[in-house]
Amino acid sequence: MRKGIRAAAMLLTAAMLTGCWDRTELDDISITSAAAVDWKDNQWLVSYQVVIPSAISGGGAMGSVQGGSSKLPVAVYSTHGPTIREAIGQSVFESPRKLFFSHTQVFIVSTDMLRKGVEELIDVFFRNPDARETVSVLVSDGDARDILKELMQIQFIPGDGIYETLQRESRMESALPDTSIFKLTMQLAGSAHNAVLPEIALSGSEPVTKADQLKSTTVPSKLRLRRLAVLKEGRFAGWLGQEEALGVAFLRDEVHQTVLPFPCRATDPKLKSTIQVDRSRTTVKPVRTADGYRMEVRVRAKGTILETNCGVDLLKADVIHRMEVQISKEITDRMEQGLSSIQALQADVVGFADLIHRRDPKRWQQWEKDWPARFAKTEMKAEVDFTIRREGLSNKSMDSVLGLKTD
Repeated sequence: MRKGIRAAAMLLTAAMLTGCWDRTELDDISITSAAAVDWKDNQWLVSYQVVIPSAISGGGAMGSVQGGSSKLPVAVYSTHGPTIREAIGQSVFESPRKLFFSHTQVFIVSTDMLRKGVEELIDVFFRNPDARETVSVLVSDGDARDILKELMQIQFIPGDGIYETLQRESRMESALPDTSIFKLTMQLAGSAHNAVLPEIALSGSEPVTKADQLKSTTVPSKLRLRRLAVLKEGRFAGWLGQEEALGVAFLRDEVHQTVLPFPCRATDPKLKSTIQVDRSRTTVKPVRTADGYRMEVRVRAKGTILETNCGVDLLKADVIHRMEVQISKEITDRMEQGLSSIQALQADVVGFADLIHRRDPKRWQQWEKDWPARFAKTEMKAEVDFTIRREGLSNKSMDSVLGLKTD
């Protein structure tokens, strides 16, 4: 009896362990590591960087190049159509495999596409289950397709290399934030409806699109993170340089770590030292005034001295205090520079509108329509408190130790 029950249970369990009815074989898909969208001739041009598995197996693409093979790790092609999904659908006429976007790391958009608006792109990502809202979005000042064609020396798959570069910059320098499609949507859904995106650009002369070009120790061009694009109402409004972008990052409380040069003394700006900001915390408080609001910004940060030419004894408390004052002033200047740049664009990408909306909903209803003009006139009062945690292995600069004179 027990054996019969056990046999029946085994048969029932086996019947329940059926195969996957909607499985997709690896031989039927093309893994897309990166994608790009351009707006050309009143049509969407969608480009794909597709991984070639046979080229990266057995030592990787770099090994193939060094061994003399000209096989590339990725292939890039484009399709076009009146809508983004129609353009993607056109891929069936060119590719024997179905495009697979679940491993897409980065999505590149051109400034021409941003001038048209990002609404359709966001709609595609949130309406279709095969798209990932965590994909990082970057901007190209030229054709976004050209970014996908560029090969990299260190990373086999360029799409992965762009993503890892962006991640590292976001952690180590914090000027250009890693912005996913979800973060982009949340920014545009805020009270001000503005956002920022990092720029990826080609620096150099001749594009690197052939395997033979990677056999040299140097290449004529490289992919490089450059500026910060400002989106106003979902459309391209302008650029911020890296210094302005870092100031905006401080205002947005998005500085994880960064490196700042600063003058040793206010009276002698030629002598400079370098500080690594290890920790930073920014709080912004809107304070009611007679004609609006003043933003009181408070930054608390700590860091380590990486380099100094000051010729001073770092064991002295007054010397450290003077340096901390200079670093605090440097951070304040960066924030003022960043705020001035976005006020010139009338694009509130630092969240002042959200703070006022939450603090004073009734007044925000009156100000919402003309907030860009009000934001351009909003005053900021900054208070920065910087603490030097470590001075490094030496308490003196090398010119003092070696007895050298500095200009």
